[in-house]
Amino acid sequence: MSSSRHITVDFSYHRPKTLKEALGQLSRLESVKVLAGGTDLLIQIKTGEFQPRAVVQVLDVGELNRYDFEKGLVIGAAVQLYRLEEDERLAGIYTALHEAVVGLGSVQVRNMATLGGNLCNASPSADMATPLLVFGAEAEIASLNGKGGPQETRMPLDRFFTGPGMTVLEKGQLLSGVVLPPLSAHTGSAFLKVGRVKLDMAKISCSAFVKRTGDSSEAVRVALGGAAPTPVRAKSVERALTGSSFRLEEVERAAEKAVDEISPISDVRSTMDYRRRVAPVLVRDALLSAWKRAGGEVTS
Repeated sequence: MSSSRHITVDFSYHRPKTLKEALGQLSRLESVKVLAGGTDLLIQIKTGEFQPRAVVQVLDVGELNRYDFEKGLVIGAAVQLYRLEEDERLAGIYTALHEAVVGLGSVQVRNMATLGGNLCNASPSADMATPLLVFGAEAEIASLNGKGGPQETRMPLDRFFTGPGMTVLEKGQLLSGVVLPPLSAHTGSAFLKVGRVKLDMAKISCSAFVKRTGDSSEAVRVALGGAAPTPVRAKSVERALTGSSFRLEEVERAAEKAVDEISPISDVRSTMDYRRRVAPVLVRDALLSAWKRAGGEVTS
């Protein structure tokens, strides 16, 4: 293994100013990696996991720095997490996402790390993934069209991840941002995770979203991280609670179904058995918090 303190790989360094320029470099260069905040990639280069021959730094690309609440929420892939952490609108509307940002790493990491970098690293435990999944986010994929200009397509974020460290992105493509739909009244969300220490990646995490109609749940979405090869929706939990009264007994019964949706492993952070035992607890607690934030009361 290479030194974790020194970069020993020789590569060409590129810093495009426009999306078109960035996509052109990604299409043309061989063995190329995208660099944004560098909190994952630089470590991976130092340890020898990646040995790129070219690096394209995208922080200066204006199209990747969009941050717009005009219609729902659009977040460019190069938006650094400290901007999300400091935004009270995000905390009030997309609460689970804000909680995930605040709980990620240290101040130094959040000052550099980007939303797109966290997603494209594609860790099963990626903190940004589960809240975006429960909000129904879409990924914007940029590539060059037949005339050499940039074009963007969208896909549901739950199709973006294909395995540990893997996404649908192909050569010449770039995650340009994520799009979250606007939220109506009487909705609430929550993010919870368990880690060895605060700065560590999650052993397991959970996000929940609830839309309330009176005492019933009109919509329920739950996602788990660190519990499968990719962040995963707990659809059996969602089906059990959608359209039903939100009583504590029903929530606990539904939360137990989460174990049917996951396939955790044992690794340096935790064991498979621990993750399976904790998953229903996190699901229950996240659902109860989301329901209360939607203005609901929990009855036994």
